[in-house]
Amino acid sequence: MYRTDPDFVFTVTRDFVRNCQAPVLILPDDIPPHPYAVAMETAMLAPKAEVSMFPWKEPKERIPLAVRQVRSFLRAHRSTHA
Repeated sequence: MYRTDPDFVFTVTRDFVRNCQAPVLILPDDIPPHPYAVAMETAMLAPKAEVSMFPWKEPKERIPLAVRQVRSFLRAHRSTHA
């Protein structure tokens, strides 16, 4: 999703994110292909963004909390259309 020299996500522009009305859940990381700064900028730009704790993968005891947040997010934003 990120460029080799990360500036922002490869697939969309900042304007797209700023105008995106879909709910977005961000699980930040801080590795070269997924820089923390870009995750936080995305969270600030997207009007309906939610952010998980960071780091969410370490210690391992945090993973169930992140999974619970993902499930809660998906339930909250489930479409009522068939």
